[in-house]
Amino acid sequence: MPGDFVELTIASFIEALSPNLTKDEPTGFVQRKTAGVAVIFRNLDVEEEVLIIKRAEREDDPWSGQAAFPGGMVSTKDGSFEETARRETAEEVGIDLSKGAVFLGYMSDLKAGTRDIVVVPSVYKLVASAAVTLSGEVASYSWVPMRGLAGKEVRSTYLLHRGGWEIPFPSLVHRGLVIWGLTERILSAIILYSTNEGNGGLPGEAEL
Repeated sequence: MPGDFVELTIASFIEALSPNLTKDEPTGFVQRKTAGVAVIFRNLDVEEEVLIIKRAEREDDPWSGQAAFPGGMVSTKDGSFEETARRETAEEVGIDLSKGAVFLGYMSDLKAGTRDIVVVPSVYKLVASAAVTLSGEVASYSWVPMRGLAGKEVRSTYLLHRGGWEIPFPSLVHRGLVIWGLTERILSAIILYSTNEGNGGLPGEAEL
């Protein structure tokens, strides 16, 4: 990743990110090949926080056990990726984004290379307090301060063990929560927009 994320040039992460969002659907809607996630911001005592869940261990979940944003595969009932993100958020954490949040737009879609799935992040800002009620798909959740993820001290490397190999991935570690893969890439892109190196786009190709 470029830089160590120590020089934030814009005070608000949402302010830096918003001009780079779009309300247009970023990619085609394909069953079993596309997914939507919800990047949910809240402001608490001036600190911008984002909702991160830890997925329960499940054989039918390609991101089982990982730190993630609420989200999942598109459904035939969904009319947009934003609807997918809203539906999955309600199902997984009990938050109704249609009532207590503003949809700010989509970030660029990104591909989970080893899964052959395209993921579209929908960005929201809460405008009312929201209680979290976890479903059986989610083990735990955290409201993570964005500024706390921007320092070089939280950056690390996660080693994925697969087929007898150790595959290194960039990661963010916050109070024992290890964030890597797609979630790390989305968060790192948001942070990058708030630095003097932020010029748009999600950095690199996603492996997971």
